[in-house]
Amino acid sequence: MARQALLALAVLFLPLAPATAEEMACAASPARVGECFTVHGRLTACGGVPTVRIWVIGTKRILGVVAANSHPAGDHLLPPSLEETMFSEPPCSKAAYGDFTICPLSPDRPGVMRMVCMTGARNLVFRDW
Repeated sequence: MARQALLALAVLFLPLAPATAEEMACAASPARVGECFTVHGRLTACGGVPTVRIWVIGTKRILGVVAANSHPAGDHLLPPSLEETMFSEPPCSKAAYGDFTICPLSPDRPGVMRMVCMTGARNLVFRDW
């Protein structure tokens, strides 16, 4: 009986661990320089450093998406479903338009790409790029 109760608890908490851990890593990053916020933009995964970039629609602003520790080649730069879609095709073949929740890892300076980590993405529309 106790074994079944432990198994039931493990099953309840197991699906929450990976997504919550990734979100927490970005939101709680010691490299964070401001509050997390949401932008409406176009995300692409092409060559260059950083590979993943967000153009904030209606501006000339480009955000570089890096890992929570500010490393441009870290694991899990994007939420799992978005990462699977963007990296399953050849580079630069898809663009994702939507609302991206990001946390700044560098100050906002005119003419300089701001580094951010991503905690979530909503309202996504994919287009050939």
